[in-house]
Amino acid sequence: MLSALPAVAQSWSEAPKPPEGAAPNQAVPALDAQGGYLTPNRDLSPSQSSWHVRAALNVAALGCRDAFEAETIAGYNQLLALHRTALAQADTGVKALYRARHAAEWEGEHDRAMTRVYNFFAQPPAHDAFCAVEHEVLREALTVQPAAFETFALAALPRLEAPFTGFYRAYDAYRTALAGWRGGTAAVTMAAVAGPAARMPVFP
Repeated sequence: MLSALPAVAQSWSEAPKPPEGAAPNQAVPALDAQGGYLTPNRDLSPSQSSWHVRAALNVAALGCRDAFEAETIAGYNQLLALHRTALAQADTGVKALYRARHAAEWEGEHDRAMTRVYNFFAQPPAHDAFCAVEHEVLREALTVQPAAFETFALAALPRLEAPFTGFYRAYDAYRTALAGWRGGTAAVTMAAVAGPAARMPVFP
């Protein structure tokens, strides 16, 4: 008869699962030297930060279908009206930056970058956590004086990004656990195949 595996081995019987229902092959950005994820929201100008906040809240207005849906949609429209001048200046600043960096190719580069930003904030695994944060950010944005919106955006963007970087860390932890599980089950399998070690004869 085969004896039962020890408890420590039995704890490895089921593979770890990806967090938040993510796919097993979920793409996660690389880390920089300080351990931060290289997302589309890194190393931005103030104009870019303002525009990325607008993009995040636009995604929320389109995708956060929860108890605050009507409030989010109405709040986003109020945001566009209240901070019309600041957002127009941000848009102009972002486009000027792309013109300076990419010359004749600026428009295509700008469009691709904006697509990456929208896709970033629309990632399903962090959806619920993102919607919870955006409610707070949007409410606060509507209390900010128009002249102070850029300063507000610099602090708001990391908050809007946090659900996604938090998910990335959970996913990286899952991958580490999965690698450990695979190594552990391989070791248990090899031990089971090998069977108990043979006893050496003892001579008088």
